[in-house]
Amino acid sequence: MAEVKGMKGLRFQTSKAGSIQELCCPPYDIISEEQRKAYLERNEHNVIRLELPKGDDPYGTAGRLLEEWIQQGILKREEKESLYIYEEEFTARGERKRVKGFICRVKLEEFEKGVVLPHEETLSKAKEDRFNLMKATFCNFSQIYSLYMDPEHVTLARIDQLSQGEPQAEFTDGEGVTHRLWVVSDPPYAVILRIGSCILPTAITGMRPP
Repeated sequence: MAEVKGMKGLRFQTSKAGSIQELCCPPYDIISEEQRKAYLERNEHNVIRLELPKGDDPYGTAGRLLEEWIQQGILKREEKESLYIYEEEFTARGERKRVKGFICRVKLEEFEKGVVLPHEETLSKAKEDRFNLMKATFCNFSQIYSLYMDPEHVTLARIDQLSQGEPQAEFTDGEGVTHRLWVVSDPPYAVILRIGSCILPTAITGMRPP
């Protein structure tokens, strides 16, 4: 079994930072420089400044900016260790589809144990870039998709149960994808953590939460 735990995540305080729709952006590797500038024009607090920093010292800049935003109350750390249930709803081939999972910490294991397996054919330059950003900020601003074994759909059923209420955040992006986030801070979330083997990119090897 993979060892999975909640975490005290950092979340935007919209009362100071602006609407959540203006603060989010797609993953760094699909954003052009023109799109990056457009996100910043909409809101100077857009996470693109941390996700895709620029300048002579991009990683250091991201680390310093992160601390500034925490001090200013733009970002606030969760008071309790929490599990973050995340759902995307979109249209594909004329049908509405949903993808739902959860954001958490996963204990890394030796490859030989077959518990946490590396993703195949990852790019060295991209791994080095993300690793340097994590070293400078101790954060992962665009979490990595991972797959896990759940043949009986026990975990999926538990996730659905825990996300029946109103989400803490919801918006529809320019591509028509609706994003929803539920924050689960109560101990019962531990029931869903008994998952099978999972697959993660090797870029996160050696990193620990702050």
